[in-house]
Amino acid sequence: MARRSDVLDTIVNLAKRRGLVYPSSEIYGGLRASWDYGPLGVELKNNVKRQ
Repeated sequence: MARRSDVLDTIVNLAKRRGLVYPSSEIYGGLRASWDYGPLGVELKNNVKRQ
């Protein structure tokens, strides 16, 4: 059975590859715990809000 941290790493890597989210530290050199929505992440968030 996969460890919880391995599963989380897999999900985060998929979200980064697909452009859903990006760590802010990669974009701006800021804090490591903050994330920014990518273009697809914004669309997903807006679709969830509309429904």
